Amino acid sequence: MHAYSFTDFSDHILHHSIDELTHSPLLHIASSGRLSSFYTPFDSINLNAKIVFVGICPGQLQWKNALTAAQNALKEGLSTDEALKHAKTAGAFSGPIRKNLVQILDHIGLQHKLNIASTVQLFSEHQSMVQMTSVLRQCILVNGKNYAGTSPNMLKNDFLKQHIENYFVPEIRLLPHAIYIPFGNAVVDVLYSLSSLGYLQEEQILDGFPHPSGANSERIKYFLRQKKASDLSPATNAELIDQAKIRLLNKLKHLNI
Repeated sequence: MHAYSFTDFSDHILHHSIDELTHSPLLHIASSGRLSSFYTPFDSINLNAKIVFVGICPGQLQWKNALTAAQNALKEGLSTDEALKHAKTAGAFSGPIRKNLVQILDHIGLQHKLNIASTVQLFSEHQSMVQMTSVLRQCILVNGKNYAGTSPNMLKNDFLKQHIENYFVPEIRLLPHAIYIPFGNAVVDVLYSLSSLGYLQEEQILDGFPHPSGANSERIKYFLRQKKASDLSPATNAELIDQAKIRLLNKLKHLNI
């Protein structure tokens, strides 16, 4: 599979509407069975990043936001680098996920390790500290719907593994000393798998908090101590969340960032 970049699609992004770009094969990269991948302008890599936020892959909302920002930047005559930075800022972890993420990271005290007032600043004046990425850089759709990270399993599907190898592994090589913060168990599994292959040290993986998705609100509220264990639904296991949180805080305590 060819590793595509912004230059492969910049003319399409500049000259077609966002609706055309997201409802046609213009940005199509490859397909395999139920899976299809579409180019997302998330090529930008912050080589000075201390923290790397790692999601599953851009959903259609993030894809659209990134394309809109990149297109606007191109129309303004900005350089490729500037267009990609605008796309990453606008699209990466946009929507409710960003608010939840900030609450979680401030709750565990990551801002103190970084010597900033709040992790919300990682999306603004302290953006130089962070790289926002996904184990699957491109927008992956399953039968036209957002890929959620589990069906199929990223580590067992050749199509998805190839995306990880083509886009995410080279990114890790450029950021060998950063701290990687995974969103969700599927991403945790990928990072520890890559660690077992020597791409990362386990100490670099800061996992143990609930996925910051808006659909995960009950687990997030319990993690933040905004909801008692006695008030949780049967679907939420308070003990597992507590155990993961203890491991997370212990790992954070010993981190040198």
